[in-house]
Amino acid sequence: MMGYIIENTFIGVVIVNINKNIISFAETTEIAANSEKTVLLVRHSYRESLVNGNHDPGLTAAGWEYAVECGKFLKSMKNICFGASARKRTMETVKGLISGAGFEAEELFPCPVLHDTAMFTPPENLGIAIENGTIPELLKSYFTTGTAPGMRHIKEFAPALLDYLTGDFPCPNVLLSTHDIVVVALLSYLQVYEFKPDDWCGYIQGAFLYQQNGNWNIAYCVPDKLNRPLTKLFV
Repeated sequence: MMGYIIENTFIGVVIVNINKNIISFAETTEIAANSEKTVLLVRHSYRESLVNGNHDPGLTAAGWEYAVECGKFLKSMKNICFGASARKRTMETVKGLISGAGFEAEELFPCPVLHDTAMFTPPENLGIAIENGTIPELLKSYFTTGTAPGMRHIKEFAPALLDYLTGDFPCPNVLLSTHDIVVVALLSYLQVYEFKPDDWCGYIQGAFLYQQNGNWNIAYCVPDKLNRPLTKLFV
């Protein structure tokens, strides 16, 4: 692993060990058994289209089925609680994962910092970008340069996100669902995983953070390392 130090006036200094190995969902349960805390932050499953003014689509039938299947990899996880951004697709993804894993149903706690508007200033800029069809161009610029019109700089957003993820949660292990732009910003900023447009967006995947001996580690995480579907960028 390599070490990475984040310096920020709000969070002091956080030392993160970068695990360059891709971790599968099944491996997260094994790591959790030997960690003080873990956070599995994943992108939502396949959603309905954003066209025709629908800014809050839910999952497609295939998206729900995929979430349930992915949840089966997590059935050995213990002492876990759940959260999501305030979007139908993220909340439905967590519920599908819960169903597949066989966890007892629990209320999801809200995570405003994981909302897809959190990267935009003001938040209304996201809706404007969706209506104008400029999201792909904005995000390509963002992930290349760390900035784009109407978006918080990655040097501001990513440390604040890391501060949240390494903070206090109701349980030792936490499963959170967010949006691709949030996860990619975190992994790109920390140089955990080299961003490749055609293997990122469209299916459940994300970042796995785990604390061992007081030190935080992070890795790129997917349901199944041997079966990583290629998908269209920014679907």
